[in-house]
This record gives sequence, C-alpha cells and structure tokens, in this order.
Amino acid sequence: MDSSVFSLEQAHFSSTLQTVTEERRKAEVELGITDGNDRFIQVIDDGSDDAVVQQFVLRMKLRSLHQLRLSERQPYFARLDFTPDSDMPYEGGMKAGKTSAVYVGRWGVIKTPEYKVCVADWRSPVANLYYSGQIGRVSYDAPDGKVEGDLSLKRMFTVEEGKLLGMQDTGLVGQERFLTEALSQVTTARLREVVTTIQAEQNTVIRHDPFSPLCVQGVAGSGKTTIALHRIAWMLYRLQKTVAPHQMMILAPNPLFLNYISRVLPDLGVEQVRQTTFAQLCEKLLGKRMPKLELGARLEERLCMSKHERDALDAVLRRKGALALGNALDGFLERFERKVIPVWSVGFGGRILLDTQEMEDLFLRQFRHYPLRVRVDEVRKVVKKRLKQALEQLEDSLRKATDQRLEALLRSLPDGEERQEKARRLLLSRQERLDQLKQAEKDFWRNYDQNWHPMSLLKVYGEFWQEQAALEGDGSGAAEVWAATEPGIAKGRVGTEDLPALLWLGERLYGYPRMDIRHVVVDEAQDVSPLQVKVLRKLFNHDAFTLVGDLWQGIYGDEGLRAWSDLTEGIFEKQPACVALSTSYRSTVEIMELALALMAGHDSAGVTKPVLRHGEPPSFISVKMGEECLAVIARYVEKWLGEGFFSIAIIVKREADAKALHKALLTLLPQAWLVSRGDDTFQGGVQVMGASVVKGLEFDCVLIADAQAEAYPRERFYDKLLYVLCTRPLHRLVLLGSGKAFRE
Repeated sequence: MDSSVFSLEQAHFSSTLQTVTEERRKAEVELGITDGNDRFIQVIDDGSDDAVVQQFVLRMKLRSLHQLRLSERQPYFARLDFTPDSDMPYEGGMKAGKTSAVYVGRWGVIKTPEYKVCVADWRSPVANLYYSGQIGRVSYDAPDGKVEGDLSLKRMFTVEEGKLLGMQDTGLVGQERFLTEALSQVTTARLREVVTTIQAEQNTVIRHDPFSPLCVQGVAGSGKTTIALHRIAWMLYRLQKTVAPHQMMILAPNPLFLNYISRVLPDLGVEQVRQTTFAQLCEKLLGKRMPKLELGARLEERLCMSKHERDALDAVLRRKGALALGNALDGFLERFERKVIPVWSVGFGGRILLDTQEMEDLFLRQFRHYPLRVRVDEVRKVVKKRLKQALEQLEDSLRKATDQRLEALLRSLPDGEERQEKARRLLLSRQERLDQLKQAEKDFWRNYDQNWHPMSLLKVYGEFWQEQAALEGDGSGAAEVWAATEPGIAKGRVGTEDLPALLWLGERLYGYPRMDIRHVVVDEAQDVSPLQVKVLRKLFNHDAFTLVGDLWQGIYGDEGLRAWSDLTEGIFEKQPACVALSTSYRSTVEIMELALALMAGHDSAGVTKPVLRHGEPPSFISVKMGEECLAVIARYVEKWLGEGFFSIAIIVKREADAKALHKALLTLLPQAWLVSRGDDTFQGGVQVMGASVVKGLEFDCVLIADAQAEAYPRERFYDKLLYVLCTRPLHRLVLLGSGKAFRE
C-alpha cells in the first residue's frame, strides 16, 4: 500500500465523513430532532389527502436520515476513476474527457444546497462499473442512453465504524483476496447483505430487465437468494417514481426461511416489501374457504417410502402440478356452471318470476364476466326484485279486497257489537294472510337457495377429480390421484400440492380482491410446479417474475423438472431469460468436492465452480449410536464454538430423530435449539434439525449425525438430499454414522 496514496484517501474519507455528518444534522434540524431520537415523530392521520402526503414525505425524510446515520459508519466502500466520452449531467456532473473519481456506497450522499453527488448509490448506473467493469474501455446504461468511456481505477476500501483501515486496487488478484476475506467470516443468525462483494455474474442477475421473466439457476452457495433480494432493492431504486416497496412480493418456501432472510432488505434500506409463502397467499385470497393443510410432510413422508412408493407419489404430484390440469379445470368449470343452475322455473303465488330460459340467459351470458358465486348473487338480486314486486301486488290486492269487504260491512250493518266483531275478524283474517305471505317468502328463499348446486371449494375440487377419474376410467392417472386425494378431502384437508388447483378454482368460483403487485420473486423455485407459476401469472397479470432455485436441490418430489423450461413453457408472454450462477461462494473447495461427487452421473444443472477458499476436508467418523455418538457430537460442537464459530447445525434425516437427539443432547449441550417444521423464527447458535427444514439455510459448521450408508442408499433422491445437506456449511463438515460411510 502506497502511504502517500493512502494519506490522500484518508483526507478524502474525512472530508466525506464530515459532509455526511453535516447532512445528518441538517436532516435532524429539519425534522425538529434535538436528542437524536426520532421515535415520536409522526403526522396526525385525520384521513385527509394532505395527511397521506405528509406521512409519505415524513417516511422519506426519516429513511434518508437513517441512511445518513448508517453512512457515518461507512460512507463508501469503493472508488472508480472513470473518463466519459460525453457529458453526463445525471451522473454527478461528469464531463467529457475529464477523469472523475466516483465513490460508491450503500446509499447515495448528496451535499446540499448545491446538490453535489459525494457518494454514488451502489444501485446507480455508474456503480455498475464497480461490479462488472474491467480496467479499460467500458460502458454502462444510463437513463439517457449508453455511456462509454475509460475505466482507469477500481479501488476497494476496508471501513469499520467510521474509520478507513485499508484499501486495495482491484485487479483480479486483489478482488479475489477481498472476496475470500469476506467469505471467511462467521455467519450471523440471519442472512446478510453482500453489497461490497457482489460478483459480475450476480450483478447481471440484479440488474436484469425488471419487466421480463427471469430464471436463475444457482448452484448451492451461489448466493441466489441474497442476490434476488438485492435485485428487489435495485428495482425499487430504478423504479422509485412508479413502484413502491409494498408492490413487490417475495414468495418463500416456509415461515422459517422468511425469518432467516428478514434482515437483508432492511439492511439495504428497503422496508414494507411483501414477504409470504404460497400457502399464506392462498389463505389471504381464499379467506374462510381455505382448507386445513397437511403441513410440511412431503419430505418426511418420502423418507419413509420405498422407491416404488416415491415414484407413485411423484406421479400424483406431477399430475396436480402440470399446466394441463389448468385446461382440465377450465373444461370442468364450463360444464359445472350449467350444473349450478336450478332446472325449474322460479315462481311465487302462481306467478313465474324467472323461467328456465331467462335463468340460463342471465347466468351464462349476461353475468358471464362475474365469478360463479357472484353470478348466483346477481341472479338472486333479479329474483328478489321481482319477488318484492309480486309480494307488493299480492299485499295490495289483499288490502283492497279487505277494504271493499269492510266498506260493504259498514254499509250493511248498523253500528254495534255485531258489526265490530265482524270487522275485527275481517282485519284479523287480513293480518293472517299477510303473515302467511311473509312465511311463504321465507319458505320460498329456503327452497330457492337449496336448488342451486353447492359451491363449497373442497366439494367442487372433489367433484372435479371424481369426474376426471370417471372420464379416464379405472387404473388411470386421474383415478390414482382421486384415490390419494379423497381421504384428505373427506377430513377437510389438502396437501400443499393441491393449492394451485384450489386457487385456480377459487378465482372462477368466487373471484379475488385485486392485489397490486408489480414484481414477484419466487425463491426455491425448483420446488414449485408449472401450475403454481401459471396461477401466479394469472393472478398478477404480468410477466415481471424472478424465479431462483437449483435443480439439483429438488428433493420434494417434482422429479420431472429437468430444465427451467419445464417450469416456464407456455406461461409467460415474453420468453423467459435463464441465467446461471455457477460459482459457489459458501463452502470451501474441499466441501464442494464432496458435494459434487454425490451428483456425478446425474442430470447436470450446469458447471459448478467453488471459490478458491480452502479449509479442513470433510471427515466421516464411524461411531456407535448412543452415548458414544452424543459424546462425539458434543466434542465437535465445543471445539467449533472455541474456534469462534457461531452457527452450528446438527442434522439428521427425520424430524422425529431430531427431536430425540435434541432431548438426549441437552445435558451435554444445554444451549442447543430444536428446529422443527412450522417454526417461524431462526435462532442461530447450535441447532438440531431434520433434513426437511435445512434448504436455503447456511451455517458455519454442519454435523450430519446419521450419515451411514444404510440411511442414504445410492438413489437419485438420496443423492440430491445429501447434496443439500453437505452444501449447508461455510467452513466445517463432519459426518457421523454407524458402520460404513454413505459413500465408500
């Protein structure tokens, strides 16, 4: 490190830090903050438009203040020296032919009142050069078009708590060293942002067209989830005038995973992005019609099955997730809507209110643009109006007839008890007839509603599979699906694989409230079905989707998914782009060599290149189950904790075994947590878990406690499962088992 250059950078750092502090103080003064506490600043919400605007402005100012406070700890992390070929007024006043030093930080810093850009936001167009540009001729896309020029310097800084500690000019060697140092750190309890270490292939994903569908095939440890979240932050920066955070949605596999990734977006200055699971989305849309779910048993069930049984289950899952099912559901609904209509004319008191022909015309043609349930309600409104008219006419006729008889009575009899008694009886008779009409009205509606075919969601779903089984005949795929599905429906329960079809039916039967979602990120996309993606595409009515996953990690039964085209063909209007993240940044070379060996001979998901970060090779230790195994586990955990590692996972195949192991370990490792399906909080530290919850998570160290050959036969399913388990650790992997190792 050149000391004179470093001194100059220290001077610039101090100047920038002073600017950040001044801007922070200005922001606090503007907001009326005198003690650094902004918790009680708010706008009184009186429901007016002015209050809404004021709240929006206040949120923006508080967000800017928060970013300035964070910038005081690290105002920037990189420098670019760039000479543009033409003037770029939107890039900090860069001039043609003049070299400008552009400093890049997590957030942009603008000096007021002259509005000079002191630090460029990492999401800005010019910052793209830091991630993807190489020394020499470069270009980047700006709002007004492509900017070309010369990049003469890329410099990375090490900054901690407002102090400049070091710097590195990044040729290839320097960049790799910087990345390796970052990856060598221990994990935290949550996934972290990686703004300073985003690589060129990752940057391509982040800055891809936000309005077109994108599939990201990311090998284990490639950072696909993290990069998808950074992509959201970039899109919100680029589209900040038209898209709000609540108009972005992340679909994750389970609540635990959502909790694990929950800090990334806030750390990037992004709040209020919708984060949910597909099941939670279905619950929101279906409301009280949402059936009970058989929670998370897909992998647990498969672990107890023979290969033949798993193949049979896979056939059912593929049938329920295929696009063809959507076409079959549409055909069924076309037939079902005729079945819904009563086959009789609607009459009351000898009058026809609605004949069968008019009923069909209303339901099948005039109200066709409505969901079926709404059509029923609209027809009911017509009948109600006509019934009201009929009742009014009958009541009016009754009153007129009674009045005439009463008038005749008064003329024919002199005043006295006899006339009074007959008049009283006459009026009482009229009231009885009116009461009879009211009861007849109640009886009418009871009979009317009963003659419409019921539209309970689960019953209709069951009718569909019954019909399909009847159409295809015994021994058909549909018959097998119905046989597997009927017991659950009888109990009011379904599997997660049934939800896409239920959502498809629900839209036609009941309709959904409009959801203004402008972009959807689907994580662990290798575990979703084509029908699920199709349903989401129909629901949001656009192609702005980012699907991220790893085909090698598809362990939940969708064995037919061999390429991303299987998941996207025939769904989007635009042709989806497919980008591969082939570099694994998580695990050491030694760990990845073991993981890749497991998948040798299987369908390739693409080339995998581990970052050149070495560590201890994975080891297999043969132990006796019981006290010896517990002692070995405790010894390794204590060793790793002593080395400074924070996040340690002890993994076994089945959740029941994880519960038993956790209970047995508590005397030796009282700090150990049990992680189960359905948990919604990721604790960090020492954790015991079954294989069904580990996908998407990473740990400093992993110990697989049942890694014997007997537990993991040489089958595609178990090879993929082991691949998932072995790619969770960053630094250490140990395998325990009784007898032979799973691969000897």
